[in-house]
Amino acid sequence: MGDRFFAICNCCKCCCGGIEAMVKYGAPTMVSSGYVAAIDAANCSACGICVEACPFHALSLDGVAVVDRAKCMGCGVCQSQCAFEAIALVRDETKPAPLDVRALT
Repeated sequence: MGDRFFAICNCCKCCCGGIEAMVKYGAPTMVSSGYVAAIDAANCSACGICVEACPFHALSLDGVAVVDRAKCMGCGVCQSQCAFEAIALVRDETKPAPLDVRALT
């Protein structure tokens, strides 16, 4: 694809073959957004909704939500499901630079 991305994922774990291949079989089908979820422990209620929502199984509970940074793709699904605003996406310098869609034109 000319060294360009050809799709931007909406991270729907119910029907995405790419996510299934990556999570179930370890196939390197996806690239991180360049961000990672960060938990504000003071706001986290440990309800587990984010754990269930994460398509990459990057979250667990240990009194509060805990992020496995190696598994987190920075998709923001967990953040969008958190009613307590306890999750933010932060830049992870160890991951590839975020995609600038304006540069694709």
